[in-house]
Amino acid sequence: MKPVIGITSSFNWTDHSYTLPDSYIQAVERAGGNSILLPPTMQADIERHLELVDGLMLTGGVDVDPNIYNEGPIPKMGQIDPLRDAYELKITKLALKLKKPMLAICRGCQVLNVAAEGTLWQDINSQVKESLKHSGQAPTFYPTHSVKIAPGSKLNAIYGTDLIYVNSFHHQGVKDIGKGLKATAWSEDGLIEGLEGSGAFTVGVQWHPERMLDSEQLKIFKTLIQSIV
Repeated sequence: MKPVIGITSSFNWTDHSYTLPDSYIQAVERAGGNSILLPPTMQADIERHLELVDGLMLTGGVDVDPNIYNEGPIPKMGQIDPLRDAYELKITKLALKLKKPMLAICRGCQVLNVAAEGTLWQDINSQVKESLKHSGQAPTFYPTHSVKIAPGSKLNAIYGTDLIYVNSFHHQGVKDIGKGLKATAWSEDGLIEGLEGSGAFTVGVQWHPERMLDSEQLKIFKTLIQSIV
């Protein structure tokens, strides 16, 4: 039986719909899994949601509210979604406690860090000196900068190398690392691009591997599935 991956989704406040790019579902299916979409609601039974799935995927999206990590918003902070923040922080904290296999992508990596009591750069360009352009304007599948990976890390085992090239579509990033997590990948400007925690599989990345499935990036989804089988 194929493992089931619960994938978080966004809430559109304009037309009151739940949305998710199909690239996340394609990534899970091509890696050998099945997917269930997890809608962020105030009444959600978080424990039941995690019981229904074998692994969790935290997806990309809008900014994380800085009030959660005790910072006021700076002028260049972007759009936030309190409903999604509340849901994803609760389910991430429980997943960490239960050591449920988890892959956190872009915003998801940031949610993972904040759930573990870490903090974020609210806007990399204005807060990090000599930073790269992390909010790319290239086609979504196209790699725009390199990432150095720590030897002996899960990411190093996944990709089989200490240097990869990734796409990049974020303006926030990990600042102070949360409890129980460690940085295992960095861009050329020193910004954290990968986080790992204890357990069978707890990995967060700042790039979007689901948009590069015809490259080595499919490996990270296969490894998530293999950690469950």
